[in-house]
Amino acid sequence: MSDERDGKAIHRRGTTPAALEDVNLLQEILQRLPPQPSSLPRAAQVSKLWEGLATDPAFLLRFRTRHQKAPVLGVFEKFGQDLVFTPTLDAPDRISPDRFSLNLGFDRHDSWDVLCCRHGRVLVINRTEAELLVYAPVSGELRSVPVPPDFTDDSYLYPQASGAVVCAAAEEGHVHGACHESPFKVVLVITDYGDLSQAAARVYSSETNMWGDTLSAGQRCRKMISRMPCTLVGNALYWWLLDSTDVMLEFDLEGQNLAVIKRPLLEGIHSGRVRIVRAEDGGVGLAVLSYPTFRLWGRKVSSSGVATWALQKTVNMHKIVGLPSWEKTGKEVIVGYSDDVHAIFISLECNVGTHVFMVNLDTMQSKDIDADLLENSYHPFTNFYPAGWWRATCHWALATVGPA
Repeated sequence: MSDERDGKAIHRRGTTPAALEDVNLLQEILQRLPPQPSSLPRAAQVSKLWEGLATDPAFLLRFRTRHQKAPVLGVFEKFGQDLVFTPTLDAPDRISPDRFSLNLGFDRHDSWDVLCCRHGRVLVINRTEAELLVYAPVSGELRSVPVPPDFTDDSYLYPQASGAVVCAAAEEGHVHGACHESPFKVVLVITDYGDLSQAAARVYSSETNMWGDTLSAGQRCRKMISRMPCTLVGNALYWWLLDSTDVMLEFDLEGQNLAVIKRPLLEGIHSGRVRIVRAEDGGVGLAVLSYPTFRLWGRKVSSSGVATWALQKTVNMHKIVGLPSWEKTGKEVIVGYSDDVHAIFISLECNVGTHVFMVNLDTMQSKDIDADLLENSYHPFTNFYPAGWWRATCHWALATVGPA
């Protein structure tokens, strides 16, 4: 194709119809689409060939491998008897809240909690029935896991218990983000356990449908575990302890070891402004918000096994979120953290209302989210959304794609 400008022919290079039927070339093109929910479904509407590629399991595996990190589709929270999903993406990628929200039908509001959301599953605890519920939003599967008797008192789960769900896929190169069909593990932890008042843990495997042996931290720990979700850093899970000035819980998934470890003293900082996160060097860290100042601490362990904490980064969060210098804020809270994408969610009360920002801790880039998140515990949900599920869930029209 060419046109004439100033008497000179200008040749343009375009994509030929034959190129659009080249399977290898198409795969390369489709793999470079962004991992947002609407990307592959839009491409699938072009033709039967494109649809076949966009829904092919082998291609989807390569797509996930290329992108590595799934997008945050929204957050889960407890509201009355409901597990409520709030979408955080803009159209055309915004998932309908009804698609993932779930009525659990518990009799009492205070009888249950959301413990964590990770690797495509949500973990819910029902204390009055002494059971854990593992919910896979994409497939809709809801699985009940009875709590081991030694973690209960007359069939009521101890209030100082908490837990986590993690993907247990063993295949080499597995990329988290479509784990709803993979095996999983549940880690249940408790403090003030037994005659010695120690911290203890047990691990459930979906592959064996059994709990492992009780593991003890080997030291006294009577502090309550916070309702703040735990954080996965590398192969270890970390829980915040209430009424504690300088310790938190660590569970090594690979070594099956539970420990009470030291953390920095944070005098005058409310726990709602602190989150356990991944530090800059990949180890465990702490995000501390004393608005507008934001600090990131990191823990290092020497070759001799001595652990120390150091301040790694200090930034002006007011500038990061892009608020005008004259904008005043009131209550500032860290309402969520996604260890899947290394991002915190910050709720700020401003002159004109409440703003919620998602801040990527790798890039320190922020996004203003269209969601009302106040002081609750929110559980970010990340997933590579399957191309075959888009019809009832994504708010976008076929008219924008055109005929196949």
